Amino acid sequence: MFGGKKESFKPVEPSDVNTLIGEGCEFEGNLNLSTATRIDGKVKGNIKSEGMLIIGETGSVEGDIRCSEILIHGVVNGNIDARRIELKRGATLNGDVRVDVFVIEEGAVYNGHCSMGGAHLTEVSSISSED
Repeated sequence: MFGGKKESFKPVEPSDVNTLIGEGCEFEGNLNLSTATRIDGKVKGNIKSEGMLIIGETGSVEGDIRCSEILIHGVVNGNIDARRIELKRGATLNGDVRVDVFVIEEGAVYNGHCSMGGAHLTEVSSISSED
């Protein structure tokens, strides 16, 4: 915790986002993503991402998520397995998490169980789509 190895996480710029599920869009089914993705619409299904995942203020996900990093401004109802999770002011996460770095801003809501420190999957690409 103190004095340990710190990983550097660079902020994602809008130009870094290659995939966008826009506000008003609804998607049902599992997603396998290889690039940075922003969700401002509604997704019902599991998500596996090798890139950064951003859930925008109007975005919502109902399903399990496995990714390297996730930034949540909206609502997620499901379990998350990630190296880093950030819950921003106004975000809601209902589900269990396995994570190394978990940042919760004042005004965010988290309901669930948390396992930290090596409990996550080390390789996102090795996750089976059948989960």
